[in-house]
Amino acid sequence: MTAPTDLPAFQQYQLQFTGHIRDPKNIARPARVAANRMRVYREIVYNNLESTLAGCFPVCKKVLGKRLWHKLVRGFFVHHQSHSPLFRQIPEEFLAFLGQATSIADLPPLPGYLNNLAHYEWIELAVSAAEQENDWERINADGDLLAGTPVLAAAMVLLSYDYPVQAISPRFKPEQPLQQAVNLLVFRDADDQVRFIELNALTARLLNLLQAQHLTGSQALEQIAEEIRHPDTETMVEFGRAVLEDLRRQGVIIGVLGN
Repeated sequence: MTAPTDLPAFQQYQLQFTGHIRDPKNIARPARVAANRMRVYREIVYNNLESTLAGCFPVCKKVLGKRLWHKLVRGFFVHHQSHSPLFRQIPEEFLAFLGQATSIADLPPLPGYLNNLAHYEWIELAVSAAEQENDWERINADGDLLAGTPVLAAAMVLLSYDYPVQAISPRFKPEQPLQQAVNLLVFRDADDQVRFIELNALTARLLNLLQAQHLTGSQALEQIAEEIRHPDTETMVEFGRAVLEDLRRQGVIIGVLGN
């Protein structure tokens, strides 16, 4: 591959230079740059990129193994057209690349769980850096969670994965997706620590209702009782009170609306 000849000479040089750094196997180095100097440039740029990705996706790197991991990073470097110039958004760009990696001919087959696992690892960074902050001025931290409208931690995400991402490791690499998706809650607590909680289906639904519809605790629990056709709504609500209190204890619920 060579730079377009209708460009000014300095732009042709820039394209040749950066193209060779990305894809040294297929794009020749500029003739005016010594081979040993070009090698230094290639190694510095690639190692910087690889270390950034390895820092965000350490489990992905371990389960793929050194050879496949570096093939994937190189494939990202060669093929992906980033939409952001910000260095801190490289991991998010890598996720976008994984979403279309199966269509790239020179990449080897990747595990079916990889996209789920990569997103699971990335979300910690995303929640940690989220700009949302708890608005304590409008919250009663000790309010009644059934009568009031529970307020959730501002930096919080509800997730559902087809693979048990929280358990994947070099010793456990699932070959098939789960029959029932795993529900996870990721949130930033009052100490600015990112925490992960695995949820059962009912608790996940409860949090979804509280997040999306701003219901009182009782209203949300009554709606769930109706959805699952529970024969005793009062029992369901009382059971749900304990769930709500536990979520408050863990910092997922930070109080109710009002002072």
